[in-house]
Amino acid sequence: MTGEIGYTRQEGYEFWHVFAEQALRRFGPTHEVEKSLREMGSVKYRGDVAKFLMEMENLNIHARVTGIAWRKMIEDELPVEVLRRHSHREYVDDGECLEAVRTVTRAEEDFKKRKDL
Repeated sequence: MTGEIGYTRQEGYEFWHVFAEQALRRFGPTHEVEKSLREMGSVKYRGDVAKFLMEMENLNIHARVTGIAWRKMIEDELPVEVLRRHSHREYVDDGECLEAVRTVTRAEEDFKKRKDL
């Protein structure tokens, strides 16, 4: 099988996340994980959940934090009202949890905007 423009296709490189992980492991600086973890601790939620989660997910590409630690890092920055709405369900994986955080936090942001009007 061939890939794009006649290049040979290697098994396992069909998906971007596999390619990114391999490239970072081989060619990335060795201190990038520690730097990303420090930067993740300094990211603050400032009223825009999309921007906040995008920054956290981008930094997490290098740090590769998952599970409870990843959820705790996200939840520590969210307002209490959002956490109250978010805590009514249990989530199977991190993707489902982040999608719920986006939905719930966006609803809270919209509510605050309508209230200010």
